[in-house]
Amino acid sequence: MTKHIAVLGAPYHGHVNHTLPVVADLVGRGHRVTYVTTEHFAPSVSAARARVVTYESVWPADRSVPPEMSADEMAEGPLKMLSENVAVTAAAERELAGDRPDVVVYDTLMNFSGRVLAEKWEIPAAQLIPMLASNEHFSVLAALAQEFPAMDPQHPALLEFGMKLAEFRIGHGLSVPGPGDILGVPEELNVVFVSKEFQPAADTFDERYVFVGPAATAGGGEAGSWQPPQGDTPVLLIALGTLFNERPDFYRACLKAFADLPFHVVMATGEHVDPADLGAVPESWEVHRQVPQRAVLEHAAVFVTHAGIRSTMESLAAGVPLVAVPQSVELDFTARRIAELGLGVRVARLEASPEALREAVLTAAEDAGIRQRVTAMAGHARAGGGAAAAADAIEAYAERA
Repeated sequence: MTKHIAVLGAPYHGHVNHTLPVVADLVGRGHRVTYVTTEHFAPSVSAARARVVTYESVWPADRSVPPEMSADEMAEGPLKMLSENVAVTAAAERELAGDRPDVVVYDTLMNFSGRVLAEKWEIPAAQLIPMLASNEHFSVLAALAQEFPAMDPQHPALLEFGMKLAEFRIGHGLSVPGPGDILGVPEELNVVFVSKEFQPAADTFDERYVFVGPAATAGGGEAGSWQPPQGDTPVLLIALGTLFNERPDFYRACLKAFADLPFHVVMATGEHVDPADLGAVPESWEVHRQVPQRAVLEHAAVFVTHAGIRSTMESLAAGVPLVAVPQSVELDFTARRIAELGLGVRVARLEASPEALREAVLTAAEDAGIRQRVTAMAGHARAGGGAAAAADAIEAYAERA
């Protein structure tokens, strides 16, 4: 039976890109999908054949995120995210009040909006988790609590957040927020875009959690194609994602580290760094603002990454060892997990000298144990089922609604 599925996305490439092949799969099965997103992502969502509902984001689409945040910036984060959720809710109600969906599927950062709409419309909700999942036994935030700046619980921004969250829910005729409304709680369906074998404390997550791995694998469902030059020169990919890439000193360190190594290097600098500003580049290098990451990974020997979970999962699905150079505290947890599982090498951001980067890449490229473990993890990533498994779970959940 055809279902109407509303998707509430978060305005980040690492969150939206996971959902696109899932949406395309659901539409291909005959379901109607309405996707609430920003103008920046509207073309990509439209290409997945969903109906697009746009809203104005409080976050600039091309923003650059610094590696460290102050206690004040941390305290202001929940209020900004609530503002984003309020805008998403208003757009969804404007367009869907007369065409209510059968189920609302929300990104984990859109939990305030997702839960309000589900309660108000009396429909089930499902959660999309494009990061490591958390429960009462494991939480990334709890694991890293001591590494964030200490926040005053009476900080004005936090007090304003609590007040405005209460106003938001009461304004929609719902109860005042409880702990679950603030921290988020699991839904009856939670789709996690991580391989279960990579997830810490994986055996503590019950049947409500479906670990599907990366939604798209190398060479599939991505704009652009890429082919390596002729010959058997190994390919080294360097990319720091879309939020943490304004790092010209890092790119220059890579030029020094790998200039004389026998790699064909493909480096993405992002929108904030002009490749021309980095100086002379060896003939065996390609330096662009953006590259089709999954297409390059299909041919790569090593991936130097910021350790974003999407990049990590795509690399592992392609069977490519990682050199993780985390660009924030949260990303460092993923980098440590990579090293813990023997899937690559972690290099701390402040220790990413040319010498350290060079040693890490050579280790990742030559260590037989790393390659063996990455190959095994690639099998696990594919076994998760990706977009098709996510669509299966959402479809079955909607049918039960």
